[in-house]
Amino acid sequence: MSQIAGLLGKELDATRYRQEAAACRLEFAAEYVSPNSRLPSDTQTVYALAITFNLLTPAQLGRAGDRLAEIVRRNTFRVGTGFAGTPYICEALAQTGHSDVAYAMLTERACPSWLFPVTMGATTMWERWDSMRPDGSVNPGDMTSFNHYAYGAVAKFMVERLAGLKRAEAGWKRARTEPEVGGDFTWARAEHLTPYGRIASSWRLEGNEGNLTLTIDVVVPPTTEMEVVIPGDEPRTEIVGSGEWSFSVPFTRRYEWPVKPISAMPV
Repeated sequence: MSQIAGLLGKELDATRYRQEAAACRLEFAAEYVSPNSRLPSDTQTVYALAITFNLLTPAQLGRAGDRLAEIVRRNTFRVGTGFAGTPYICEALAQTGHSDVAYAMLTERACPSWLFPVTMGATTMWERWDSMRPDGSVNPGDMTSFNHYAYGAVAKFMVERLAGLKRAEAGWKRARTEPEVGGDFTWARAEHLTPYGRIASSWRLEGNEGNLTLTIDVVVPPTTEMEVVIPGDEPRTEIVGSGEWSFSVPFTRRYEWPVKPISAMPV
C-alpha cells in the first residue's frame, strides 16, 4: 500500500502505510521468528513468503535465506511449493544471495520441477506437478488440468533476474537491466510492449572458460531511459536513452556450479 500511495503521489498515506508495515514486521518477528531465525513451519513456502514480503529484520533475513537454501538443497532442488509459494521461491533465494540455488531449482528435471512436464512432452503448464506421472499415466486424483498457468509464475523471475529486465518507474518511463548471469546459461532475452513502444534486454556469453566475453544488448523505446548495470570486476551503471545499445565486457564466473544437493542434513 505504501508503494501504491507513493506512485499516486500521496506522500502522507505512503508514510503512514510504511510505518504500519514496520510495526507489523516487528510484531511478526516477535511472534513467529525464533532467535536463530527459524520459522514455525520449516518449509520452502513459509521462508519464501517471509523473505519476499519483507517480514524479517535485516539480521534475520540472511539466516532465513541460508535456511531456505539448505531446505532446497536437501530436497535435491525439487520444488516444494504450491500456488502460494511458487511465484516467490526463486526470488527469495536470489534476494538472499542464493541465485545459484535458484538456477539449480529452475533447471531441475525430476518431478516435481518446472522442467519435468517438458521431459514428458508438455507444451503448457500443469495444475499439478505430477498431472502426468513419470510412467506416462494420468494422475487419477483431482486437479489434473494440463493447461493451468499458476506454476508458470516463475516467468517473472526469469524476466527480471535471468534476463535482467525490470520496470524502474511506473508505466516503464524508466527501466533497468541487471542480468544475473549464473548456472550454465549462456544467453537470455526478454522484451515487453510498453506504452512507449517495445523494450528489450538480452545478454550472451561468448568465448572459452577463462576468456569469456559478456555482451548486453538493449532496446529502449522513445522518450524513456534505461539503467544498464554491467557486471564484472568493476561493475558500472550506464544510463541510456531511446535507441539500441550494446555493451561488452570480460566476464569471469565467480559462483559455484553445479550446486551440490545435501543428501543428509539435520533438521
